[in-house]
Amino acid sequence: MAKETKGRRNTNKSAVDLSPRGWTVSLLWAAVVVGIAIGVSAAVNPLFDRSVHWDWMAAVAPAGFIALTVALRKRWV
Repeated sequence: MAKETKGRRNTNKSAVDLSPRGWTVSLLWAAVVVGIAIGVSAAVNPLFDRSVHWDWMAAVAPAGFIALTVALRKRWV
């Protein structure tokens, strides 16, 4: 037998269904975060005499951008 609640609304925050963010917002935030990561990496790596920065960044940056865009879109982050 189900309980009836009179005049009460479900205020459980975990039960709230959030719609996905727009692609534009997700892409912009991902571009900003990945851009800052590339800038910091490009500034810090020469301090440690690492000149292979762009070799591994060529794989990490696009993969990170795609993963972060999807995570932001689906509100995982």
